[in-house]
Amino acid sequence: MDQQPDGASPDDIDDLEEFILSLGRAQLAGGYPVDDVTRSLHAVAEAHGRPDLGIYVLPNAVLLDDPVIGRARIIAENPKVLRMDQAAAVHDIARDAREGHITPEQGLDELDDLRERDPRFPPWATILGRGLAAAGFALVFRVSFWGVGMAFLGGVFVGLLTYFTRRYPAVQPLVPPLAAAVCAFAVFGFGSIIDDSVQPLRVVAAPIITLIPGAAITRATQELASGHIISGASRLVASVVQILVLTFGVLVGGLLASVSPYDIGDLTEQRLPLGIAWVGAAIYAAGQVLAFNEPRGAVTPVILLLLLAFSVQQLVSWLLDAVIAAGVAAAVGLFVAIVIQDRSKRGTPAFVLFTPVFWLLVPGSLGLVALTEVVTGTADDPKAQATSADAPASPTLTSSLPSFDDLSVDTNASVLLVFAASIIAITIGMQIASLAGRMVQRLPDLPTPTFRTRRRG
Repeated sequence: MDQQPDGASPDDIDDLEEFILSLGRAQLAGGYPVDDVTRSLHAVAEAHGRPDLGIYVLPNAVLLDDPVIGRARIIAENPKVLRMDQAAAVHDIARDAREGHITPEQGLDELDDLRERDPRFPPWATILGRGLAAAGFALVFRVSFWGVGMAFLGGVFVGLLTYFTRRYPAVQPLVPPLAAAVCAFAVFGFGSIIDDSVQPLRVVAAPIITLIPGAAITRATQELASGHIISGASRLVASVVQILVLTFGVLVGGLLASVSPYDIGDLTEQRLPLGIAWVGAAIYAAGQVLAFNEPRGAVTPVILLLLLAFSVQQLVSWLLDAVIAAGVAAAVGLFVAIVIQDRSKRGTPAFVLFTPVFWLLVPGSLGLVALTEVVTGTADDPKAQATSADAPASPTLTSSLPSFDDLSVDTNASVLLVFAASIIAITIGMQIASLAGRMVQRLPDLPTPTFRTRRRG
């Protein structure tokens, strides 16, 4: 006969288990790493007197084993991806559950209401946000003004495509290759009229930057390093396949535009002024806020955090090396996000604040550029290298990340090596920031200063 925990009715047990499973599913849909989901669910179970529950989390599944009543339950499905404002609300629900402010039944009701919550910004604003993010990303790399304009239009197209296919799950897998092909065709075709020397891949990457799984690759590496082999390996394979799909779309777009492989390059020689990169970073941040419905109170921190991380990345890249700079910038950005989460009144989740930084610091675009050059043989083509012969020489590693130098590599292996090294550097930086952030979270709150007013008379 099944046993029951002391003082708990069958309904209470069912509600707690259902709440833990639903909370885990919501956290995964919100983009939480597997480590964070596992720790959060264990904390909720312990807060409700069930530290004995066995909880196992995969990228698309949550398993729960109750040893007392001898029952195992699982939620294995692909839920709808949550917006940033919804992901922040999931964080609040988990925190209230850990602190005992809500019951499992109340938590289930809040999770059900969360999925029906209207987005913070209207559809036209989120579509415009994707265009602004793409234009800002192009400005960061100081491409020509026609490239910025093409990136903006491509971003708006990707926003429209994403919006009108959101209710058709069967069609959504076709969005990345179609978006990549259309953007590549437009950029390469129009670029051949404006600049017949080199077609910039960065302009193609800008509109589809949010479709490039740079953050997923870093998260997969982080999970592999922490011992989550199944989660990390599956996420890594899925990310690599996504980059391959995007690369295929770029190549199809280039063929439709009748662009030769040696005409595909990373950046043209004519670049915008140096200071325009920070303007681009601010525009990129504002676009990300609109496109992904950042929650209230997170707009200013997101913009300041992205500018801070970008400035640190550029400074360290100039002083030392771009690969090291990526890791240092990721560490600084994530640590500041954790401090804001722990010390601010709203307590906006750190990953919500840090996610927009991923697409700028994580060299996902570099992976797309590298793979495209590997497939087309651009990196080894002497005619392709001749197009940048007049460009100033720069070290290979320093020029292979979002920096102010041209991307010029001698071999296919070197650009892929830089891509892998950058991912590892960012992973190490994030791990250091997580450890430092836990130390900050354990510190007592600073006392609120009181000021005495001098009485008159």
